[in-house]
Amino acid sequence: MKKYINIILGIIMILYVIIINLIFGKITFSEFFLVIGILFIIYHFIKNKASKIISKNRKIKAVVNIFRFLISIGIIIFIVIEAIIIVFPKNNDAYSSYIIILGAGVKGETPSLTLSERLEKSIDYINSQNKDIKIIVSGGKGKGEDISEAEAMKRYLLKSGIKEEIIKEDKSTNTRENLMFSKEILENITHKDIEDIDVKIITSDFHAFRSNLIAKSLDYEKSNFLTNRTLPLLMPVMYSREFFAIGKYFLIEIIQKIY
Repeated sequence: MKKYINIILGIIMILYVIIINLIFGKITFSEFFLVIGILFIIYHFIKNKASKIISKNRKIKAVVNIFRFLISIGIIIFIVIEAIIIVFPKNNDAYSSYIIILGAGVKGETPSLTLSERLEKSIDYINSQNKDIKIIVSGGKGKGEDISEAEAMKRYLLKSGIKEEIIKEDKSTNTRENLMFSKEILENITHKDIEDIDVKIITSDFHAFRSNLIAKSLDYEKSNFLTNRTLPLLMPVMYSREFFAIGKYFLIEIIQKIY
């Protein structure tokens, strides 16, 4: 069994990609698992020959050892970041006067699975409250979208019977812009600084930690999070993708501080 572990892992990953794309449609970043799966299978067939070549050449062996060390460090970092994403507080259902629903993809005019799950969580929360809530739906129009994410969200909420005030922020193209442009709206309608506004941010569970990093950098001092739970079958791809998104966030932050 151990002899075939690489090819088994490779087949599992390839089947995983096929299954989730058949069930849910095209899933962004699923290609990552496809590539890793193929590499596992290739490695299974070349590992013996590669081992002989490496053992005969000290320079190649040194490079391979460095590569293995870097891979080990990467795996440790991955585990730590994923643990932080999982344990980050994201189930605050206490009352907030304002909520921001962060956008996700829209297919034509229909919210993607990720976005519809955020909206369903928002609807449950809004219906559970007996107080006035102002809703900001945040997201612009991207590639493959016939309407803005904000417009798709507003239509979805209205169709679901939500009668609270819904304010569209339809210019943003990423999470930072979601929160930055929503901040401007909140400050304009409340005549307060964002650090003094109690706001609930509704997004996906895997997205909350990074959203919080961005929110705090924009002075959302009184923000809290409420999230939907990602479907178990989609957890591997969504949480893995978020790891790289967080890496990109920190890389951009470092570059901005340098320059």
